[in-house]
This record gives sequence, structure tokens and C-alpha cells, in this order.
Amino acid sequence: MQASPDVKEFKQAIRSGDAPGLRRLLENSPQLREQVNAPLFDFGGRAINAAAKHRDVLDVLLDFGADVNLRSEWENGPFGVLDACDENVARHLMTRGAKLTAHAAARLGWLEEIAQIIDDNPAAVHEKGGDGQRPLHFAKTPQMADFLLDRGAEIDARCVDHQSTAAQYALKDRPDVCRRLLDRGAAADIFMPARLGDIALARQLIEANPSCLAARVSMKGYEPVPPIGIYNWALGWYRSPHEIALQFGHRDVYDLLMQHSPPKVRLLDAAMRADEPAARAMMQEDPLLPASLSREDQALLAMAAFHNRVNAFKVMLSLGFDPSAPGVDGGTALHAASWVGSVEMVEALLARNVDVNATEPTHGSTPLGWAAHGSVHCGSGNYLGVVERLILAGADVKARGNHTGTTLVEMAEGNALVQELLRRSGAR
Repeated sequence: MQASPDVKEFKQAIRSGDAPGLRRLLENSPQLREQVNAPLFDFGGRAINAAAKHRDVLDVLLDFGADVNLRSEWENGPFGVLDACDENVARHLMTRGAKLTAHAAARLGWLEEIAQIIDDNPAAVHEKGGDGQRPLHFAKTPQMADFLLDRGAEIDARCVDHQSTAAQYALKDRPDVCRRLLDRGAAADIFMPARLGDIALARQLIEANPSCLAARVSMKGYEPVPPIGIYNWALGWYRSPHEIALQFGHRDVYDLLMQHSPPKVRLLDAAMRADEPAARAMMQEDPLLPASLSREDQALLAMAAFHNRVNAFKVMLSLGFDPSAPGVDGGTALHAASWVGSVEMVEALLARNVDVNATEPTHGSTPLGWAAHGSVHCGSGNYLGVVERLILAGADVKARGNHTGTTLVEMAEGNALVQELLRRSGAR
């Protein structure tokens, strides 16, 4: 069911920080006033959650009855407004009745306040908050991490949603906190020395488990890092520790990783970094190397397409990676290229006579279905161009968009231009 125009305007005013517009909407609509605490936003979020960075919008919502302490309905751990706002807004909201939690105090670095909370309730150090994180996951500073550990926090506790530790959460943007946790005995993974530039830790981890060199964010097989862990968002999907070391300027760690990596790992690293000369040099050195690539290795082509890493995609396609190897949700490289609306990648695949009507197992959709759905939900790609090329290549415009029987035109609801093109081409 589509949201009413009033609800759409309500949500847009909150997201854009339009406090005067929001006030007008609420003054003129009893129906909206009744929904001021409803979970209208992603992951069961409420208006108070979505407005966390806009103090004036928050004040409007509170004036019209929003509950400042109401949390989202996210099943893996609800969030409150104090879990996202800045320090000044948090102080202001507390004057309007917001109750400070251990998680919020840890995130804001408020040592005096969190000490009072835990003095009053020692079990608060173990409580699960947003995404099922403990207060230690939120620790802003090494001093906050020390305080929580000294009060009994479990150093390697994993959150519910991403099954990740506090050290993993801290790695990208709070490296000082990650280092302190490692010093205090937190479990390490190979991505940590790559980000931190810790060559001694890298050597230690390689000696203990040489297979860690084949680890890649989002991929199965490396136990310390779950496939849908926090690194996907913090470090990037399908990235290797080699890429992370280069990204953060740690050439010495990169060289160590490469020195100990087997040929296949070095080849995949070169391919994903779009270093075609290096990849071809390794293939010439070992002609059997391409045959050693598993189906999962070949799937990096579809993964690169899905995440719009066009240069890496082009190199892997040139090297002979299999376009039919299943990537995200079992989709082929053509599904992925269609999803992001990349005419360049779609044309490159069609030139290799890939199956334009292949269906993936998760949704039962063709590349044309992914293009239609992506035109509404993915980004700003050239979806008209992609749809045109898929149809010219023989895509079935009458195919159902998914297992539930949604049509392609319905899949594109919200993108009138794509819908019109599909209708003109005979889609239902």
C-alpha cells in the first residue's frame, strides 16, 4: 500500500530538516498528528529517530506529542534518538525528558554520566541496545573502553545484527579505541593490522593462520569476520586486507601480505584493484592459475558489478572470469550490472552473448526485472539505457518480475519513464 501524500510530505520534511514545513503539516493534519510516533521509517524507525540530526525538527515533533524515549521497532535491537544525535542536541533533548542510556553515554564519551548509570545498575554494562550492541561497541574513546572493561564488559561480545565485536566496530573511525581493545586482549582479525598499519600483528596472524590471507569482507570462510558483519559498511564490500592496507597508506603491511599470499590470492587482489598488467603477469607466470579459480572466485565479477566497481569488472571480464557465476542473491553479472543501471557493463556482457533471460533463484527475476526494480530502489544509473539494450538483446518483457508474480511494470513503480518504456515494448 502506498503512503498518502501527507505522509510522504511528513517524511520528506523530517529528512530534509524542514521544521517550518513540518509544523504546518502537523497543524493542518489530525491524521499526521496521530502518526507522530508511528514506525514509518526504515527498520521500524520513528520520526524522532529520523530527525536525530535536526534539533529544530525534533522540537516540532516534541511539541506535537512525539515520545522522546520511544525507540525504533528494529527486531535486532531498537535505536533511540540519543543513539544518533550530537552532544549539543543530546543535552537539549535531556532537558525535554530524554533518558540517558549507557549506550548513548558511551557513544558521546560522557564518563561521569555513564559511571552514574552503571553505579545505579551494574548490569547496564551488558545490556543490548541498537543492533544488539553492548555499550562497549559504542565507546567513543580509549578511556571509555577502559572504564567499561573495568566494570566487567565482555571484550569480544558480538552484536545481534552483524555478529561483530566492539573492536571490529571501532576499526575504521575509532582506530585508537580498536588499538586499546587489542591491547586489553580483544580478538584480532587480519583486517585490523591492515587498517592500523600494525606489521607485527599482521605477521602474528599470518603465522597462526596462513589462510587468513584469502579473507575478503563479505565472503564466507574466515571465521573471525562474518559475511554480513560490520566491515561491509565500515571497510567496503568484498575488499581484501591487501586493499585495506593500501587504502590507509600502509604499504609495508601490504607488501608483507603480498609476500606471503599464494598466487591465486595475488591474482584476485590485482583483479579487484583493476591492475590488469599485474594480473596478466601472474597468469603468464602460471598458466594453470585461471583453472584454479573456484566458482566463488569467479563470482567476484558479479560482485564488482553489483557494487559498481566498473574498472575491476572490466579487468575481470577481460581476464575471462565467468559472467554466469552467481553473485548477490544468485544473480549473474548481467543481473548486477542491470541493477546499478550501468550501460557500459551491460553492453560489455551482451557482447559476450550472456543469457539475457537468466533467472536467479532468490527472487525468480531476470536482468530486466533487476533493472526495473533498481530504477526505483538502487541509485542514479542510466536505467532507460539499460532497459533499452536488454530489450534489443531479446529480454522477455512479459516475464514476471519475481516469484510472487509481480509484473515488470509493477517492479518499476515510482519511475514513470522506465514504466512507459516497458509498456511501449509490450510489458504488462
